[in-house]
Order: sequence, then C-alpha cells, then structure tokens
Amino acid sequence: MKIILPLVLISLVVFPVYAGEPDLPCRMEVFFGPTGGIAPQNFNKKVALLQPDLKNEKAVAGNMSNPLTDMIRRAKKTIDIASYILNNRSDEYYELLKANQRGVKIRIFLDESIKDFVTEKPIIDPMVEELAREIPVIEVKVLDPEKTEELTGIPFKTMHEKFGIFDGTDCYNGSANISPLATLLYHENRFFFWNCPAAVKAFQEEFDLLWEMGRWRIGGDK
Repeated sequence: MKIILPLVLISLVVFPVYAGEPDLPCRMEVFFGPTGGIAPQNFNKKVALLQPDLKNEKAVAGNMSNPLTDMIRRAKKTIDIASYILNNRSDEYYELLKANQRGVKIRIFLDESIKDFVTEKPIIDPMVEELAREIPVIEVKVLDPEKTEELTGIPFKTMHEKFGIFDGTDCYNGSANISPLATLLYHENRFFFWNCPAAVKAFQEEFDLLWEMGRWRIGGDK
C-alpha cells in the first residue's frame, strides 16, 4: 500500500486536459484499452481534443487514440514516431498526413519482420507505397539487421517499439501500435508525457539510435 498510494495520487493530481506549453510543469497520464472494454474507466475520462480547425477544442472520450490524435494536431515543427505496426486506416495515420501538409517534418521508423501470408512481402509495403506519394516527403526507415549488429553487437531483426516525440516537448509510449484494433479490441496501454524534458530526451536518443540503424524506405538516398 505504501508503494501503490503515491502512484494513485500522481494519476489523479497531475493529469491535465492538455499541457503543451513550455512554461507548464511536466504532466503525464496513462490510458488503457480496449475502448469501453477491460478498462472502461479510461473511456469515461474526458480529454480536450483539438478540432480539425486547430483552434477550438472539444471534450471527448479519453481512449488511447484521442490523446495521440491531439498531440499530432498540436505539433508545429517535428514528429518522430517508431511503431511496430502503423495502420494506414487509423485516425492517427490520417492526422499524420494532415500534419505533413501543414509543414510538420515527420520521420517514421517501422518494422519489416511481419510478412504477408500470400505475397511473403512485409505487410507494411502497401502503406509505404502510399506514403511515398506524399508531398512534402515523409521520411521512413526500417531496421537494418547488419547495421544493428555493427552498432550494438546484437543480431536482432525486429523493431517492436511504439513511441513518438512531438516538437521536442511532448512524447508517448506504450504497448499499443497505431491501429484501430489497439484502441477498440486489444488490451493495451499508452503513457503520455507533456512538457517532460527527461522523458523526451530519453525517447529522442532512442529514436536517433534507431534511425542510425535504419535502412531508407522513403527519402534519403533511397
């Protein structure tokens, strides 16, 4: 009980509607899935979701998708995302395309290890082909096993992380891929950090390391 009580207090006290301003203290909150399922208490939370006009806000259900959609909409300069799976029929994916159109520089790191049963090609290929048509360019890399072994000494071939950094001030991570199934069906979690320099620094360093170990799919010398 001595360990659990402080964690509960943190969850109740520090959660903001949104805290994306540099002069505000570090804020954080965890959300669980599925929506209305195993963790309905999270669905019943309310968060302020920036609307498509990027001016007005609306109180919406605090599922795992809405806080991430909000972070994407508020980004003004940069978005870095590492995702084992990024479904191109998800709300967050469409918001990334909109962010790209308004001039946000986006880098995405994906995994190629899951193959299509029929074609035996990476399941991300159709999405990458779709992203490749975007202007401005959304840079995309995947793990290069040879580079990973050179840099780490470990011959791993799967990138299973799920996190993102926005404008160098906010970030998220958790078990959930960017996919409707992660929000609606699977038992997942996402932890959001607003104005938390230590968390942002750690995830940015991890992303930069992954990027160094990556092979171009879109952009660069591809």
